[in-house]
Amino acid sequence: MMAIPAGLILTYGYMAGNPKQGWLVFGMVLGFYVLLTAIAAGGEFQGNPLVNQILGEAQPNLEGKEVRFGWAMTALWAVSTTGTMCGAVNGMHDSLMPAGGFATLSNLFLQVVWGGQGTGTAYLFVFLILTVFLTGLMVGRTPEFLGRKIEKQEIVLSSIVLLVHPIAILVPSAITLAFPESLAGISNPGFHGLSQVVYEYASAAANNGSGFEGLADNTLWWNLSTSFSLLLGRYGPIIALVLLSDGMAKKQPVPETIGTLRTDSLLFTGVTAGTIIILGALTFLPVLVLGPVAEAFNLG
Repeated sequence: MMAIPAGLILTYGYMAGNPKQGWLVFGMVLGFYVLLTAIAAGGEFQGNPLVNQILGEAQPNLEGKEVRFGWAMTALWAVSTTGTMCGAVNGMHDSLMPAGGFATLSNLFLQVVWGGQGTGTAYLFVFLILTVFLTGLMVGRTPEFLGRKIEKQEIVLSSIVLLVHPIAILVPSAITLAFPESLAGISNPGFHGLSQVVYEYASAAANNGSGFEGLADNTLWWNLSTSFSLLLGRYGPIIALVLLSDGMAKKQPVPETIGTLRTDSLLFTGVTAGTIIILGALTFLPVLVLGPVAEAFNLG
């Protein structure tokens, strides 16, 4: 589950003739992975404040978990399975604390930690292309990636890749939540109910398969709408990525000069991480605030 997508990042560096950049991107993704795992594990370790108040002591959240795995291994697996678009679970994600819901949803939204089936790892390269273009504009350097100039076609196709995913998630989620009684099938009304709906479409669009399984989702609406999200979320980006790679392959290589923006530096890698966070936050932050973040404040 982890070895193939993680190894592909390093493979990219060697195939591009720049192992250093492969390791820098690997380190960036590892940083995201460790951070999200810490957030999820922290939430499970602290437990449910309402339950702890009844018990009179702090206890980890063990609802929906196998005792042989416990809170720590369940949190680690939850972040790993949503990061690699695997979908296998060793605990019920619907029973995760809000911090765990935040981490797993963030993985499904960003699709770069670590990437996996379908278009997973390729999303990293899309963010790299956009970062090259943005930093090139800011510092007055020629936007080039892998020895090819980044021009209008590459930016348009990269933008399509990033826009298709939120469309496949947020549009059907909005329709479903507009008719909660007839379409949603929410078992836990309130902030968690919103997370249940959004997670279902995010999981479908990201080709994951896990879910907040409290939904009554075996209905005609859910089956058709999630099929729409799955088809659009997978095939739309794949077509754009094929066109993007074909256009890059046909470009004449540009010799590196003093004006070429270096992509194998800590600074560029940091800017790439910032680009991923900013674009992800601008797109999905309202949903996260209305879902797991609001739920956490409500419990607290």
